[in-house]
Amino acid sequence: MDAPNIREQFLSKNLKTLLRPTPKQVNTPYLPILLKVLMVEERLTFPLHLKVSEGEEGEVKFLPYLEEGEMLKPSWLESLEQVGIQCLYFHEQEVDRVVAYLNNHLLLASAESGQQREKFCILREHLSLNLHRAFQTPHLGAHVQLAKKSLGNLSTFLGQENFPWKLFWEMLYRDYTLYNHSVNVGIMGMALMVYLGKPKRDCLTVGLAGLFHDFGLTHLNEELVLKIEPLSPDEWETMKRHPELGYRLLKSNTQIPMNTLRLILEHHERADGSGYPQGLELSRQHPYTRILFILEAYDGLTTFRPYRPALSPFAALKALQEQQGEGELACEPLTMKKFIQFLALT
Repeated sequence: MDAPNIREQFLSKNLKTLLRPTPKQVNTPYLPILLKVLMVEERLTFPLHLKVSEGEEGEVKFLPYLEEGEMLKPSWLESLEQVGIQCLYFHEQEVDRVVAYLNNHLLLASAESGQQREKFCILREHLSLNLHRAFQTPHLGAHVQLAKKSLGNLSTFLGQENFPWKLFWEMLYRDYTLYNHSVNVGIMGMALMVYLGKPKRDCLTVGLAGLFHDFGLTHLNEELVLKIEPLSPDEWETMKRHPELGYRLLKSNTQIPMNTLRLILEHHERADGSGYPQGLELSRQHPYTRILFILEAYDGLTTFRPYRPALSPFAALKALQEQQGEGELACEPLTMKKFIQFLALT
């Protein structure tokens, strides 16, 4: 079925669109792109798809919504936004063309004043795609450097006076995938460091650690990483290897600083010393480990999973404040207080 027919069926409400992932949608070759970064009245250089559910068992499919070469009309985007759809999807084989498209859009937006929201959205998507390319490339390739450049551009935005922090929270992914989670933790880490007035180098160190903190999971068995049911003791011990595995895989990459590597290794260390893989007491942890621990856990609680809804920010904070290791709090109280203050920036 071609794109015009799909748009017609969508407008007549004959298609059941999906706003959230389902257990049947595990790994697909389709990646999301925000409607906000598409150029209206410009020709698309790649096709875009709509995520739908078909059949009695709700099979997930990606149907053509916009074809390559079509001139993008505002009404096509408005019809999607009216029902709460924020993203369309492109095939991962098109990722280089999508990055080139975003580069072109960023040049056009930069030439116009007052386009802060648009430019921030484009930079966020740019970072996401660079991270995806890094994850798909053996030894990460040059894409780590591109991700660092994207982080630097975002940090410049975040450091501006009167930055609209509400926009920042709107830009976080709400649906969990490993790569969405990594982007969220990366930009939250950098943003919190900017808010705390830390040096730019430290902001980028924490942001980069957030992007790659779970890289070790990409080298574990996929069925284990994506498993919905509770893990067996042996499976849990295997999962707990991922910080050390990520550290070993990344330490030869000259684009990743030593402090970033240390944070990747320590991101599951708890304030009471009951974390893993080393069980470090707080005094032996990197000072920013306590930040990355809170952000990683908070994002995990506030993103939607196929097997449970996302917690509200308030409920997630309550769960973190009550989380205990061996009789003591898992989160360091002073860092938690600063994070709560940061969350209030809306």
